[in-house]
Amino acid sequence: MPPAPNTVLTAARFIISIDGKDTSFSELAGINSEVESSEYISVDPGGNISHTKQYGKTKPPTITLKRGVDSDTKMWAWHQLVLTGDPAARVTATLSLQDAQGQTFQKYVLEGAWCSKLDIGGLKAGDSAVVMETVTIVCDYIEFQPG
Repeated sequence: MPPAPNTVLTAARFIISIDGKDTSFSELAGINSEVESSEYISVDPGGNISHTKQYGKTKPPTITLKRGVDSDTKMWAWHQLVLTGDPAARVTATLSLQDAQGQTFQKYVLEGAWCSKLDIGGLKAGDSAVVMETVTIVCDYIEFQPG
């Protein structure tokens, strides 16, 4: 059941799905979509100058996710395709936000997505902290789909 309107959402996990294969993440660091503003100056027939801001250049959306390193190497393999310039690295992926019961309450379809950055957190011998993998995904377009 979807949350009530105006309810602040909390998510227990974030799932990236590519070709039916899922990878689970514990943290969504951000979904960024941006349109730069551009200054527009015009003069009307009466000589009055008008300064306005207009839509400018769009930037490709980015998604940053984090998870503890485990035996799942799908993100590493995806990033390797990008590094080799393989056109198959550009995919349509789905980012699902799930509650503690595993129910999806929001989805984002990522068109033309590719893994632009993969970062394995710093390691210290003898430390018991979880080693984190940070994945940055760039895409052409994000389509929001409510749960």
